[in-house]
Amino acid sequence: MTDCTYCGCDVTRHDPVYVAEGDPEAATDAYCNYGCLAAHVEEAGLAVDTACRFDPDGA
Repeated sequence: MTDCTYCGCDVTRHDPVYVAEGDPEAATDAYCNYGCLAAHVEEAGLAVDTACRFDPDGA
């Protein structure tokens, strides 16, 4: 059984999402679905002060 990083539920009972940094084969976090992942990102402020656009001119 793998528990959801956000809510603690068994992810195998849902449509799980696995998150890995760097190596895709080394997933470190598991979430029930994208809803739990989105809630975790929101509550932890992980998207604050991040760049969401690409500027090829570097301006």
